[in-house]
Amino acid sequence: MSVTREQDIRRRAIDATRDLAAAGGYDSVQMRDVVRLSRLSSATIYRHFSSKDHLLAATHLEWMAALERSDTAHPQGADAAERVCAILRDTCRTMARHPRLTAALIHALGSSDPGVGDCHREINRIMNTMFRTAIADESKAPDEFVHLLGIAWEGALFSWAFGRMTMQEVEQTVTRSAHLLLLGAAAEPSP
Repeated sequence: MSVTREQDIRRRAIDATRDLAAAGGYDSVQMRDVVRLSRLSSATIYRHFSSKDHLLAATHLEWMAALERSDTAHPQGADAAERVCAILRDTCRTMARHPRLTAALIHALGSSDPGVGDCHREINRIMNTMFRTAIADESKAPDEFVHLLGIAWEGALFSWAFGRMTMQEVEQTVTRSAHLLLLGAAAEPSP
């Protein structure tokens, strides 16, 4: 499969952004450095990404898309709770191995940039799809479960990114939330 010019530009800009964020976090991602590392012009980068935050959000989206293609997205487990918790645990542990990068990506999601909003919606779609697949037919309220777990997940990650929780606490919080939400959904009487 040949790579189009657009794909090459996107890949080079995202790779440079990821490398800068992994090395020094959010503040180390400067557009002049993205230009230098990617060997793209600033005009070319700005034609594809409206801001630094949009570029970081696109980098986050690429990371989540890779996660969706990995074994993490298809965990083995006896029940829905085990499978959902495996996704959460694996994702938390991957993020913990790259703390500067993760913090930069989470920080960028707080931006009001419309490009960030588009990436954020796609990131949520990926996570929601993984959760829905993991719970399969074991939940009477899959949409509500996915929505509430997404809120718990995002809140915990923002708390981590701003130094209010450890990644271990994030993992414990979201896995406990998944267990409670699944048990609650299973315990509700059917209409």
